[in-house]
Amino acid sequence: MNQRTITLLYDEVEDLETTPNGDPPVYQEVKRALLARGHSVETMVATKDVEALVGSIRRDESDVIFNLCESLGGVDAHAIRVAALLELLGRPFTGTGSYGMTLAQDKALAKKIFSFHGIQYPRFSIMQSGQVEWSDELQFPLFVKPSNTDSSVGIDEHSLVRNVKELMERISFIQTELNAPVLIEEFIDGREIFVGVIANENTFQALPIIEWDFSKVTKGPKFATKEAKWDAQSEAYKAPEVFPVDIPEAVYERIQAAAVDACRALHVLDYGRVDMRVRRKRNSQPSATSPDDWEFFVIEVNPNPYLEERSEVAMAARKSGIEFDDLIERIVHSALKRTLLTSAPA
Repeated sequence: MNQRTITLLYDEVEDLETTPNGDPPVYQEVKRALLARGHSVETMVATKDVEALVGSIRRDESDVIFNLCESLGGVDAHAIRVAALLELLGRPFTGTGSYGMTLAQDKALAKKIFSFHGIQYPRFSIMQSGQVEWSDELQFPLFVKPSNTDSSVGIDEHSLVRNVKELMERISFIQTELNAPVLIEEFIDGREIFVGVIANENTFQALPIIEWDFSKVTKGPKFATKEAKWDAQSEAYKAPEVFPVDIPEAVYERIQAAAVDACRALHVLDYGRVDMRVRRKRNSQPSATSPDDWEFFVIEVNPNPYLEERSEVAMAARKSGIEFDDLIERIVHSALKRTLLTSAPA
C-alpha cells in the first residue's frame, strides 16, 4: 500500500490507565506498526468535550482516521457516538460504523438477529425497568449480565445463578448499581473460545480459534469475569489462551463459519471478535469425535475489539501467518478501499 497520512483517534482514558502487564497503550502499538510501514502518523485524543472533539476532527486532513475509541471518557456506549461523529463529518475511518456498533452492543437485539440468520445462541430473557421485554423458556443455571456493556463489566462470580433467589438478587444489583437492562441467558457449561474475523470489502476471513483455558482454575468461576480480564493477581487472569487441537475439523470449520455469519449479520467492518462457547453434547461420551456430538453457541460479537499485540485477534492473525504490522496495514487498506467504493460516482 502507498504511504498514507493516518490519524490515530483514542479515548483519553488510555493515557490515565495502566495495563496489567505494563504494556504500552494500544494506540502506541498501532502507531509503531504504521510508522514501520512508512506511513505518516499523528494522534488525536478524544475527550468528553464534544465540541473540542468535533473541532479536532474537522481540522484533521489525514487520509484516514484509525478509530481506536472503544469508549469515550471511559463510557462504552459513547463509542457509538464517536463513530457517528466521524460519519456525520464525512471522515473515512477504520472499523465498524455506528450502525453495526449499535446492533452489537444491544446484546438482546443481536440475538434476535442471530435467530433470523439461523445462528445458534443461548436462550435468553431481557428485563428493563422491572418489565420483561422478551423471554424464552429458561432452565437453571442461568447467566445474568448487563445487556449493553463491554469488557465484562458487571460480570463476576455472582453472575451465575442457580435458583430464583439468586436470580432476583442479581437482577436487582444490575438494575440498581449499574442502571442497565438485564440479559438473562441459559448458562452454557462449556469452553470459552474466541474467533477473530478480518474483512476486506465483502470478503470475511475467520482466524484460528483461541480458547481461554479455565480447566485448571481452582478458585472462582471458570468464565470471563471482569477480574479474569483485568486483575493480574487473580488465578483466572493467569489461565492460558491456547489454540485447541481436539475440536474435530468439521466442527472447527462450522465454528469459523458461524463467526463470519455473525459478523456479517451485525454489519461488522474491517475486523471483529466473536465470543463463543463450545461443548460436547450432554448425551455424548467424553471421547466422542463425531461432529454431531459437539455444539457451539455465539455469546456476543465485539466490533473494533482491542488491537494490542497480545490481543486474541493479533494472536490468531499471527497463527495464520499475518504479523501484527500486516494486520494493521490490512485494516487501513480495507477502510480506504471502502471509502473509495462509497465515494465513487454512480
